[in-house]
Parts: sequence; structure tokens; C-alpha cells
Amino acid sequence: MQSRVCISVLLLSSCLLVFANPAQAWPFRLRSNSNRNYGGGGSVGIAPKTDPESAGHRSLRVYFGYDRAKALDVALPDRIRVFLRVREEQIADMREGLVAEVKLTDLSNSATSHVKWCPVSFDRNAAQQSEQLATFEVANAQGESLIQPQKVYRLFVNLHRKSAEYGQDSVLGRVPGPYYVATSGGTLLQKARQQIAMRTFREWYCTERGWPRDGGYRMDCHAYYLWATGAHTVGATRGQANLGRLFRVFRSGSEIRHLTQEAPIHGDYVRIPGHTFMLLAYDEHLGKVWTMEGNFGSSIEIALRSVGSGWQVGHLDEQDIRPDVFEEDESAAEPGDALAARERAEQPALP
Repeated sequence: MQSRVCISVLLLSSCLLVFANPAQAWPFRLRSNSNRNYGGGGSVGIAPKTDPESAGHRSLRVYFGYDRAKALDVALPDRIRVFLRVREEQIADMREGLVAEVKLTDLSNSATSHVKWCPVSFDRNAAQQSEQLATFEVANAQGESLIQPQKVYRLFVNLHRKSAEYGQDSVLGRVPGPYYVATSGGTLLQKARQQIAMRTFREWYCTERGWPRDGGYRMDCHAYYLWATGAHTVGATRGQANLGRLFRVFRSGSEIRHLTQEAPIHGDYVRIPGHTFMLLAYDEHLGKVWTMEGNFGSSIEIALRSVGSGWQVGHLDEQDIRPDVFEEDESAAEPGDALAARERAEQPALP
């Protein structure tokens, strides 16, 4: 009996110590870190990875070719050129008559989506072992302005046989996962923002597929942002951005909506207690921001966050971009076929 009393006293004492000292309360500390790192004082959730309207379609062995898509020669202001890596034999054998059903969403207003039908063409000269390269282009029809400069878009893509009517009888399946893309602009800053975004989209997509990522950073939220912006910003060292050179004044989260009325925010920096991430767009419909986040649950994720007024926001400016950042790429410009061939050789192998 006495031993039971002693054990009870010891257990009670331990519980009191745990609640008195959160540093020792590992279960509670784990939950606190989760809220602190990923909540930031507001709700946060991973962005949708499937389109409910096409979730029942067969998932195709067709993948988005981000290595080609992030090249400067396809950084377009008013069109989106999409590259496909086709390993589905039925589709690879289709020399013509393949059409992409594209559900296009501007991240600044996710309430509205538009469906575009785009013919797909194959580059037979670019075929690799067990893989074909195909492309299609999403463009504005006459009088449309769906695709605009300096915007971030999400695409869900289904592939169809060419048909007089499109539906269950024509659909072949869906390309798994969404495709994120940023359109470019005419200034140095606008081009740099597009390249920064595309660099991170490629990393996110490779992580989603289980493909090799870039080896220039560790899985850490802060290191991810430094790597993402290091190739384009002034003061960078060994490909890592120097935040002290970039953000002399930090803004609050409450200013984000105002910032988006003046300039894009993709590529901008946010710091909250215990976590760092990159902004992609402010969604007027949801009143939230789309974010790119390294080390989100030991992975890379695109997320939706409620804005916290206490956020520290670093807004990129023209003076933050290296004046010579694109000179080497432009002077070394090659014909499209040669450039595509070189980049395909660098693409991660598919399963």
C-alpha cells in the first residue's frame, strides 16, 4: 500500500513538473511547435492536389516537364507553354488528335476557373528511352485577358481524344497533380520573380513525385528561401541570398493586401516565430495567401494561410535583383531544340 502511495505521489509530481516546465513536456511541446511553425497565429492548410471534378479519371503516366518550363525562352507574359513527359504507351502512340482539357485558376481569385481546350503536339525528335516529349500552349482567345503578366496560375489537366464532343467517352485520364506556373513581365524584377517562382515549383513537383531535388540546400524553411532567391539577388554568396542586403525595412502582414494592389508578391519573404516561407499570391476570394514552404512537415508544400498582422514581410524591389542576372543566359541563348535537348538530359529519371 505504501509503495502504491509513493508511486502515485511520484507520478503526480512528474505531471506537475511537466505542466510547470513546457521544455520537458515533449507531447505538448510537439503540438506547440506545430502550431508555431505552421500556424503562425492563423489557420493554414495544404493547397488542394486534385480537382474534384476529375478525381474519378484514371491517373496517367504523364508528368509535367518543369526543367524545360523554367527556361527563360518560355517565360512568357500572356501565354503558358506546358511541357509533358509522356510514358503512357497509349498516349505516346497518338501522333495527333490529342487535346488537353485545362482548368485554369488565377491564384489571386480562386473563386473563378476557366476551362481551355488545347491541342497537344509531340516532338518526335526529342524522344528518349520510354518517354516522349509533348507540349501545348494555353493562350487567350480573341478579346480574352485570362492570362496576364506577373501572375501565378494553377492548372489541372485532363487528356482527351480529339472529338466533336468532350466527355466520358473522349477522356483518356488526368495528369496527376496540379501544375503551377508564373507568367513573366518586361522588367528585371518581373523576370526575376517569375524565375524564382518556377525554381520552387520545380522543387515542389519533384518532391511530390519522389524525384531527386536540387542539392543546394538542406530541408529547412529558411535555407529553402535563401536557395530559391540566391541566384537572382544582390549580395548572395554561393547561391544563398543575403537577407541583410535585401530587406532593410520589414512590413507587417496586414500590408500584404495593399502590396498586391501595387505589385506582385510572388518571391516575397515572410518570417513568423519558428518558420519562414515565400509568398505566391493574395487570394481576394479567400482572404488568404498562397505560400511556398520548405520543411513543412519535413517536405515542401504549397499552402493556404490566413494572414497574420504580426508577420514580418520582406518585399522584393528592383534594386534587390542582380543587374547582370540574365546576361549570361541571354548571350548563351541557343536554338530551342538544342536547349530543350540539353535540359532533358538534366531531368530526373521517371519511375
